[in-house]
Amino acid sequence: MNYDSSQQLILGLVLAALIFGVALELRLAHFLLVLRRPLPALLGLLCQCLLLPWLTFVATLFLDLRPGLELGMLLVAACPGGNLSNVITHLARGNTALSVSVTSLSSLLAILSLPLNFAATASLNPDTAAFLHGQMSSLDVDASGIIGGLVVLLVLPLLAGMAVGNLAPAFSARVLPWFKRFSLLAFGLFLVVAAAGNWQLLVANAGLVLLVVVGHNAGALLLGWSASRLAGLADADRRALTIEVGMQNSGLALGLILTQFGGQVDMALVSGFWGLWHIVSGLVLVAVWRRNPPRGKEELSCAS
Repeated sequence: MNYDSSQQLILGLVLAALIFGVALELRLAHFLLVLRRPLPALLGLLCQCLLLPWLTFVATLFLDLRPGLELGMLLVAACPGGNLSNVITHLARGNTALSVSVTSLSSLLAILSLPLNFAATASLNPDTAAFLHGQMSSLDVDASGIIGGLVVLLVLPLLAGMAVGNLAPAFSARVLPWFKRFSLLAFGLFLVVAAAGNWQLLVANAGLVLLVVVGHNAGALLLGWSASRLAGLADADRRALTIEVGMQNSGLALGLILTQFGGQVDMALVSGFWGLWHIVSGLVLVAVWRRNPPRGKEELSCAS
């Protein structure tokens, strides 16, 4: 499941436009609130960078899957959150500032956490360790690529949107409804384009691989929701962390698979199916939560 360079450019521009639209409603006070209450962000990083990779490792020990599929699960789980999670959180009326903060921090931490988590979990699973033996001794993550992508796809459109939203609130209020409609349409187009370009591959592997990805994604969403619930977090924070932990940067995983694992088919299938399915599961949460505003005054101040 891959895109050519022109498609990647178009998808990148669309994503930047979505982040710009999200940022029109963000204020500096939202991020200051995250700094004053760091527990939700720290909990999100704990789930994203530690619990999800290692709980996935435990799951692979009990699943009787092909080693490539298990490696794909371990790699996706080791990846940071993707920028799509910020838009989905916004549409689901979650704490968007918290989502952006966790995405940014987990992406920076991934420079170290991704190779360390993947190397450790893959080597401790006997099946995946044997599969990798003699093929790949280490995972080389391009730090400059992660930082560059974070700046271009998140930081710049975020700052631009916040500037417009704060300096021209009347204009922002007029265009916001259009951006929200555009967001839903864009996600639909993402699914259609990806499915159409890989239809035969999807049909041929829609059984076991799809079941694995759906179960893995459901477990990640449940982890984010359960940890937030146990910590007694506000409703808007709970929505943000549920989505954040459940939407991984599967594009980064696919890039690593293509460049460092020779495009190993089973690993690529897991990553590719994840990239499709987490949009579906995210939109389901939007459909449920969009009709139910988060409870509490503090929560409403951070939600759209």
